Amino acid sequence: MNLPVGEIISQGVNFNEVDSKRLVQSLFEKNFSGYLIVAAEGYDGLEEGMLLFKQGSLVGAYCEYDLHGITIFGDDSIIHVFNSFAASFVIGDLVSLSNQQVDLVTAFNDKAKLDSPISKENISKLVPKVYSKELVESILSAVVHEKDNRKDVFKKLGLSGLGD
Repeated sequence: MNLPVGEIISQGVNFNEVDSKRLVQSLFEKNFSGYLIVAAEGYDGLEEGMLLFKQGSLVGAYCEYDLHGITIFGDDSIIHVFNSFAASFVIGDLVSLSNQQVDLVTAFNDKAKLDSPISKENISKLVPKVYSKELVESILSAVVHEKDNRKDVFKKLGLSGLGD
């Protein structure tokens, strides 16, 4: 997803060195408009998550599992974004946008909009203490299939006797 450049507030923040719950809660308190984007070394490759704020309200989100080309948007992505906060290696950037820029992001990326509001108080429940590989496996298992074994490959090529 393409996001506007905006004004970089913080770049390359190591999430192992900050209280991510407190960081996100502070964005509500400061009436922040912009986005927090993180890159995490996840269960099966790079995960990217984004939280979009407008005047201290969480208005959009998405999570990408880059290795598999899977992107989850909106309400469904929230649990995945916050799960990535708990990965063993996570870095993030905080970028300030104007309210008009936030409106453009949501206008061009309608799927990223949140239908269910999330309050500052909900954040402490959403950020897990430990990264859940089971959560990632659940989404990947729906899309990624077992690799074909040698016998199946030969069978598809019409050479079924060679895989034995």
